[in-house]
Amino acid sequence: MSRRKKPFPFFLWHRRIGLLAMILVFILSVTGIMLNHTEGLKLDEITVESDLILDWYDINPDGKPISYASNQLWVSQWNHQLFFNGKNIYSHDEQLRGFAQLDNIIAIALQHNVLLLDEDGEIIELISLGIDSDIARIGISNNRIALLDNLNNYYLSDKELSQWKPEPPLATEWSQSTNLTNDQLTQLKHSFRGQGLNLERVILDLHSGRIFNASWGIYIMDASAILMIFLGISGLWVWWSRKLKLRSKRHYQKHH
Repeated sequence: MSRRKKPFPFFLWHRRIGLLAMILVFILSVTGIMLNHTEGLKLDEITVESDLILDWYDINPDGKPISYASNQLWVSQWNHQLFFNGKNIYSHDEQLRGFAQLDNIIAIALQHNVLLLDEDGEIIELISLGIDSDIARIGISNNRIALLDNLNNYYLSDKELSQWKPEPPLATEWSQSTNLTNDQLTQLKHSFRGQGLNLERVILDLHSGRIFNASWGIYIMDASAILMIFLGISGLWVWWSRKLKLRSKRHYQKHH
């Protein structure tokens, strides 16, 4: 009994690569159709809310926010972003230490600076205190804004909030940290992301391959084009080899 011959290797590679190419071609086809109808599908108006995708794009903040609240006002910091009542107002490397309101001015304490805002959250000025120690707390005392550093040195502002001078410690209402509600946390996330990520951007990046990597992702989709060329050539080769085999078989049967 003769052993059955193994299929021609080229045919095997043709079949295996066809399965791989099918996945990439499917992605290219579906995303291409969607991008051709961006306006009709309103892809540019749909905001992606998936934490998985936003993490992939490195848009979600890390860890938990630091927050302080007083008189229905709240100031938060998430990573290096500062927020006033949920609105993204400033970016700074120094850690938030609290805030205090004096009339219509809000003073936000960082480690070595004080950020002044108006009641609408518009930035007035960033004041450097010029001290080597870190600010630990901020509060209100005798209608002035008081600061306490990590060495327990006490500073009191002038009326214009332009500078702080060392003073003997006074009774002070210090800013207190707080935990955000779920609604505030959601608002903060939306504010951190800015306009967020629209579906058109995701579909476009998936179509081009850049969703996998900004540098080499496009070569994945380039590979699909190369695979299709290979499939065309290998398919032609398989067809031609089978045709030759069939012709040879007929010729053999004709003469025997």
